[in-house]
Amino acid sequence: MKNYKLVLSESKIIISGLSLLLKENNIIPIVKSGTIPGYNLTLDMDELYVKNLDLKKARTHIESYQKQIKKRD
Repeated sequence: MKNYKLVLSESKIIISGLSLLLKENNIIPIVKSGTIPGYNLTLDMDELYVKNLDLKKARTHIESYQKQIKKRD
């Protein structure tokens, strides 16, 4: 995807939460699902992409989100 960077490949739950956080901070991510259409199979992994222009701003939120998740382990 031109002008977008893969920033995280993780479980659907993690990507969903991060996607919501980014949207709340005016960063619109693209999420690619590991679901295989037509077969109802899932790889349980999604990929989150952010525009190159938003990358620096997004990194701050991503790092903060990952720290929160690790605290819960």
